[in-house]
Amino acid sequence: MTKYWAKRFRNIILTGMPATGKTTFGKLYAQHSERFFLDFDAFIESTTKKTIPQIFSQEGEEGFRNLEEKILLKLERRHNFVIAFGGGTLLKPESIAFARKLGLIVMLDLDLTEIAKRIFVQKETRPMFSHCQSLEEVQKMVNDLYIKRRDAYEQSDVVINATYNTFDCLKMHLAMIEKRAGNREYMQDVYNIMNKKNKYQSKWSEKEEEYSEEQLSP
Repeated sequence: MTKYWAKRFRNIILTGMPATGKTTFGKLYAQHSERFFLDFDAFIESTTKKTIPQIFSQEGEEGFRNLEEKILLKLERRHNFVIAFGGGTLLKPESIAFARKLGLIVMLDLDLTEIAKRIFVQKETRPMFSHCQSLEEVQKMVNDLYIKRRDAYEQSDVVINATYNTFDCLKMHLAMIEKRAGNREYMQDVYNIMNKKNKYQSKWSEKEEEYSEEQLSP
């Protein structure tokens, strides 16, 4: 049965650059909040019976994005999920609006240098980067990609910095956001962050707090 504090949002939507740990964190948080987990790339593959690299090879990036948009609509009735989206899924305003109807949009933010290192190691499984021959090439692509996508990512409801935090810390942080969702003043803080107001005055974004499992349990 879903924990009482995890009923505030219909679903938790994870977005952000490639290799920020959305899938790994999503699985952990789904287990912690007693939700189901859905990896959107895997969902695309099961729907099309093709791998992501195959789709990129046959349809190109534009064809993949068009397919991605159509399959996104199949999630309309999902409830009680943590959904990890691909880095380019929620770029269009209409896709962001649709995702916001699904639940709380959470961006995992990670240092671009670390992202490039992770991608370089696994670039064969990432079609957009498979042609890169060096870490420097990957880094340039990552930097350019982030510049193009930054505005869309900043439309997320909550941004959680994953650069200096462990997954356990991120898990507790997001759990506390859910637990406090019924607190009007607290959610006003979240609203202000969404709209870039008083960003650095938030009671929770700058102050590190430690929470135990017991504190987050009913």
